[in-house]
Amino acid sequence: MSVTTAIETLTREQYLQRQYTGAAGPTSAIENSAVLDRWRAEFPDWRGKYWAFTADDRDVLRLRPINVVAAQPAAPAA
Repeated sequence: MSVTTAIETLTREQYLQRQYTGAAGPTSAIENSAVLDRWRAEFPDWRGKYWAFTADDRDVLRLRPINVVAAQPAAPAA
């Protein structure tokens, strides 16, 4: 089993698409705080707000912590 400590970072649009299909969500949807505590210890760069199912090196979907890029303000109209 490979150990990965890198956090996947999604754009807001990527996150919303995965959330729509049920493949991502906020950490408030995870009731087991032991999972969140373990993620905080294993992934120091994780911001602690979101999770997603991500494929591992064998294309098996695993529940993992993710970061989401903050939404950028819209550019003013010219």
